[in-house]
Amino acid sequence: MSADELKNLLHAVPFKAFTVYMANDRAFEIPHPDFALLTPKGRTLVVASNEDKGVNILDVPLIARMEIKDSDKKIS
Repeated sequence: MSADELKNLLHAVPFKAFTVYMANDRAFEIPHPDFALLTPKGRTLVVASNEDKGVNILDVPLIARMEIKDSDKKIS
């Protein structure tokens, strides 16, 4: 997965919620751009959790695919 693809999804107008799937099939929902931070070099994605009020730190190269909510579009 490329940082540019993540940037495009995070900055899309209008924004569409999406889910990030890791290589181990763990899923992280991004319901709003305020829930994610992509580091400047694009290697790390920080995702805020709506459920436990914590954050998850993801290694972008380990992202297997992304799926846009309410769409059949999958990005891998």
